[in-house]
Amino acid sequence: MPTLPLFDPTAHPDGWHNVLSPGGYEWWYFDAEDLATDTQIVAILMHGFIFHPGYLRAYRRFMRRPTRHSPPTAGDFPCVYACVYRDGKIWKQFFTQYRREDSSAAEDRADVTIGPNRLWVDEFGSYQLEMEGSPWHLTARGPITEADQRMRVRLSFSPSHRHEPVERRFLSREMTGADHHWTIASASCAVSAQIAIHREHSGPDSFTLAGPGYHDHNFGTAPIGAGLHRWIWGRAMFGERVLTFHHAEPKSSARAAETHLVEVAGNRARDIAVERVESDWSLASRPAMMLRYPRVLNFGDELRLTNPRVIDPSPFYLRLQFDALSRGESSRAFCEIAYPHRLRWPILGRMIEMSFDKRPTRR
Repeated sequence: MPTLPLFDPTAHPDGWHNVLSPGGYEWWYFDAEDLATDTQIVAILMHGFIFHPGYLRAYRRFMRRPTRHSPPTAGDFPCVYACVYRDGKIWKQFFTQYRREDSSAAEDRADVTIGPNRLWVDEFGSYQLEMEGSPWHLTARGPITEADQRMRVRLSFSPSHRHEPVERRFLSREMTGADHHWTIASASCAVSAQIAIHREHSGPDSFTLAGPGYHDHNFGTAPIGAGLHRWIWGRAMFGERVLTFHHAEPKSSARAAETHLVEVAGNRARDIAVERVESDWSLASRPAMMLRYPRVLNFGDELRLTNPRVIDPSPFYLRLQFDALSRGESSRAFCEIAYPHRLRWPILGRMIEMSFDKRPTRR
């Protein structure tokens, strides 16, 4: 019996894979940091936000009664996100959800448009991003969108070394019940950024950022959280050498944790076998409903993370930095930890959705 393809396997590794499976997703991730000013930025363009409570609810409804509900797909939930950190805390952030018809992408290259937001590669091979949205902040009554402000971000990521995209699978089908793909598109970039807040009755508040940056790209055929207890991923740059990793711990104690550690040095990449990750998850972030995070994370002899600093506490994920040590070299690691099961908590899910700017979806 013929079946529909779940995604386009012939697409460029950093292009759009047209994921059609219910609950599927695809995102283009960028981060950068200015060490001199202690400033960081994360920017993501998404077809199907994997942690969108509404998307996850629609997927569960479909899976329970597939004949009564339409299958939700990545194209139904195009979203953009940007967050700027200064001095160890959030400066400004926005998250905007758009209509299906407001998004488009190319299969043969990195070229994505979602509303007024765009990612493309210029004639010199650098990634260019233009993004904008209304920032939000958390109050005692929940997240509040600052409708009188507009945050605009212009980013240029110039690869320090040209390398073929490193394509890997992560989070096994045995653990999650789906296929998940990870492409390290450009592990080390020189980044320049212009960031501005425009207000209705005053001039813009703007500044620039310059420093190293990282870009990867993920897609998969179903939500990422099934079978997971927690998931940490990140990267650390040691000059021209970059170590990037995923480490997932399962819900079931009968199943082993899964770890991927990849080294990209210049134009070469290699997988590093890690027999066991030693960790101490004794720390908890009080502003984030006691989410646990590691005091130490040790990937054998290749990478050791210590001295964590939480810069973004939320009820289901943490973004944080570590001191990183690898083969006698020291650096900083930029990481994120997610607890996907918390998104099933009804009140928490609704609160998270309150931070999404859905005004473009209104007709």
